[in-house]
Amino acid sequence: MTFPLRSSSLLAVVTAFVGLIAICVSAESVHAQANAPPAIAPAPRLTLTAEQEYIIREIIFKDLNVQKEDSASTTVGDSVPDNVKLYPLPPEVVQKVPQAGSHMFFVKDDQIILVSSSDRRIADVIKKKSTD
Repeated sequence: MTFPLRSSSLLAVVTAFVGLIAICVSAESVHAQANAPPAIAPAPRLTLTAEQEYIIREIIFKDLNVQKEDSASTTVGDSVPDNVKLYPLPPEVVQKVPQAGSHMFFVKDDQIILVSSSDRRIADVIKKKSTD
């Protein structure tokens, strides 16, 4: 036995079905956006103690003769352009400050700029102290 549907009943069923699909798609989209990684990665901040900064300053400014950069940024999180030459940290620094071991550096004015070697973003700026 079949029951004939009137066109208004059929339209109501189709409209309800389409509405349900739209709600499901919208909910999935919101869920995907909520789980998406941030558009901008957090700054690669390297947190050093005053003693660790002193060790790095002493070794780099005393023993190394590196070319100073004039135009590069010194803001944590900024990317360093490809034309800026980065130097590996000396083995003595890596031995005494192991968490800095994966970083490179350049010198601007009297500052040592530590740079993440994976993405060339500035991780820390070590300023020369007046007592150095």
